[in-house]
Amino acid sequence: MVIALECIYSCKRDDQLSLCYDILECLPQRGYGSKTDMTSSLHDKVDELEQILSVSELLEKHELQKPVLFVKETQNNPEEAHKLMIRLTRHTGRKQPPVNEMHWMGLLQDMLEMQQNVYTCLEPDTCYEIFAESLLCSSQLENIHLAGQMMHCSIWSIDPPVSAASKGKSQYRVSYDKSLELVLAASREYFNSSTSLTDTCMDLARSCLQLITDCPPVVQEELDLIRALSYLEDFGVKILPLQVRLCTDRLSLIKECLLQLPTNYKQSAKLLGLANLLKVAGDDQMERKGQVLILLVEQALRFQDYKSANMHCQELMASGYTKSWDVCSQLGQSEGYQDTSVRQELIAYALTHCPPSAIESLLAASRTLQTEILYHAVNYQIRPSEKVENISTSRSPGGIRTESSLEVENHMPTSQSTDLLQWTTSKTMKVLSDTTLTTKAMLHAVSDRQWWKKSLTYLRPLHGQEFGDVLKSTSGANAAIEKQGCHPFYESLIDNPYLAEVSFKLSFKYVKTSSF
Repeated sequence: MVIALECIYSCKRDDQLSLCYDILECLPQRGYGSKTDMTSSLHDKVDELEQILSVSELLEKHELQKPVLFVKETQNNPEEAHKLMIRLTRHTGRKQPPVNEMHWMGLLQDMLEMQQNVYTCLEPDTCYEIFAESLLCSSQLENIHLAGQMMHCSIWSIDPPVSAASKGKSQYRVSYDKSLELVLAASREYFNSSTSLTDTCMDLARSCLQLITDCPPVVQEELDLIRALSYLEDFGVKILPLQVRLCTDRLSLIKECLLQLPTNYKQSAKLLGLANLLKVAGDDQMERKGQVLILLVEQALRFQDYKSANMHCQELMASGYTKSWDVCSQLGQSEGYQDTSVRQELIAYALTHCPPSAIESLLAASRTLQTEILYHAVNYQIRPSEKVENISTSRSPGGIRTESSLEVENHMPTSQSTDLLQWTTSKTMKVLSDTTLTTKAMLHAVSDRQWWKKSLTYLRPLHGQEFGDVLKSTSGANAAIEKQGCHPFYESLIDNPYLAEVSFKLSFKYVKTSSF
């Protein structure tokens, strides 16, 4: 018996299983001959050999031949045993044509038998998990559905009662947490191996994810990533799915969409949807929306689409995204944008949230804009309904304006103007215009340009009094002329005045002008 065992275990070939069984049949069975400790130990080893040979036979059955010695050496090695089970199931999954459900269930029974007879270092749960994982990764839609029957696909699912078991099928189900792990691993493997959205592997990835019926966030994230590929394809971005997964700066994918077609910025809703699917800025929705809208405003400004730029800026300001101060200031300083009130609001928002280094330049821009607004207000023409055209500007026959006409012009009804600056500006312009006309009329009426010199000759003192006579008539109170003399009317305006007793009466001969 010792020699027989040594011969079998020393063989390194994997095609000698039949000879091993022939040698085993030649060995005496337990109970024959004398019973000693040595013979009992040898019979135990023979029984062990028989189990090992059964495992080798199962491996050969599934076309994965291994030497008997390999099985003996790995029976107490969990790592090697785990690898052997994976190779067995993956080898079955790669068979062409694909094996049917009955073959898969037979493989599961063989795996459980191997675990019970030899590979006791493994847990039965491990065998089920390896089997379900191989079904998911078999690239066959039918096998994926079969794997779903062997897993808890919802956190609320429970094992079915034994009476409901189908004939020939085990009732064990992989735990929910492990099922979720296996589904995610399989779907990512399919996703990463896909060459495009239309690749068949992408459909398999989606089918794996759909097995988990309660769709937790991690599963939804994978489904969103698949949907994002369709958005990218619509925007004309050609990129491998694996590149999308490995991209750390997901915002760069949004920029790539804008580069493919410059007018893509007009599809703001779709771009924001793509950003949500790509999880731009992680789970921070405000940051995500803010980053995307900033890109859209910048692109709109390049095309001078101020309407779209303002729409997105208003969204940014309403959401309180302070990092948008820069694009708001850019739109506010855009001279091509005619809505000065909105521009003023944008610059005010930028001033509120900008860093200290930008305050000076923004203040200068704000002053420039305010000056522009005032300039337009000063030059603003009153609307026809507000013009004072119904006020009479009648003149006298001689050309002199009558008192009644001046009174009408100097009392403009306040109900016709609601803007003080506008009213003041219009009145100022009217006064200047009237003064110009009056001055021109007077100058045209006077034919002699030296008329003012002649007029002075008419100014003379009273007859019989000279300047010296006037001084002599002063009283002794101001004989030395130390005080300033003045009319009593101006007494309160001069310190220590001298009130003149004799007033100078000058007679003036008025010059009559026929008309002004």
